[in-house]
Amino acid sequence: MSRIQKLTTIKTVGLVSGHPRPGVREFAESLITKLRNAEVEVLLDPNTAQSCLGQYEQLSCEELVTQTDMVIVMGGDGLLLKVARLAGPAQVPVLGVDFGSFGFLAAVQPAVVLDRVDQLLAGEYHIQERLMLAVEIQRDAEVTSRFLGLNDVVISRIYPHRMVRLDTHVNGEQVAAYPADGLIVATPTGSTAYSLSAGGPLVDPNLDCFILNPICPHSLYLRSLIVDDNSVITVKVERRYGESVTVQLSVDGQEDVQATSEDLIVIQKAPCRAQLVRFDRDSFFERLHTKLRWGLER
Repeated sequence: MSRIQKLTTIKTVGLVSGHPRPGVREFAESLITKLRNAEVEVLLDPNTAQSCLGQYEQLSCEELVTQTDMVIVMGGDGLLLKVARLAGPAQVPVLGVDFGSFGFLAAVQPAVVLDRVDQLLAGEYHIQERLMLAVEIQRDAEVTSRFLGLNDVVISRIYPHRMVRLDTHVNGEQVAAYPADGLIVATPTGSTAYSLSAGGPLVDPNLDCFILNPICPHSLYLRSLIVDDNSVITVKVERRYGESVTVQLSVDGQEDVQATSEDLIVIQKAPCRAQLVRFDRDSFFERLHTKLRWGLER
């Protein structure tokens, strides 16, 4: 879902970077100069502050997203996912500048950002609102863990030579007891990530739905399933020979926790959406062509 965002002023911008990458320091310093010349306050995360020349106040990413009107992420898709999870509840727009190796989400080139600072500050950009998922692990009706994700949640086996059985329900109705290496529940944004590698479908991010994609299912008839985003998905790990089984749960490939047969995993639509900044009308199919070479002759 996209809409035009019209802000009269942006008073504070946060800059976030990851591991040192070529060109990040030069870009950040040029951007800081332009923003300060426009009387915009700039807040930096520790990585950015340490890489830039001069003295800057450092704020953690958690603090930074609560004190800014926009966050500019200088890195790859992984860093953008991390910041988007933090910025989502605060509904702070995130602009991803491509300093990574792939740049599917963090897709804006550095030169474009520097050329369009005035346009950015004038509110002449688009916001893509992306569906996010909320994950809970419950035991004895008590919530033991909570996570927010933009791409996916992956439930996977721990022991390399044993598949797991994942009893999966949608809105209380059983879908399958997947005998597999695991299960991916992805948003349309995450359809181009791990789910795609596991044979899942490509889904236009303007759609509101979830993809249930078993990982290497030990059955010929179990394939990906797309369900409405208002669905409540529950997963329980079946016991093996009467013994509890442990699985790994990973959100966006970055936040990890273990769950057992005593736990209930609940996945549903998050109450917030990620706000991704784009200067031009973003074409999902164009990025499929340019980044994945999808549909093009080899």
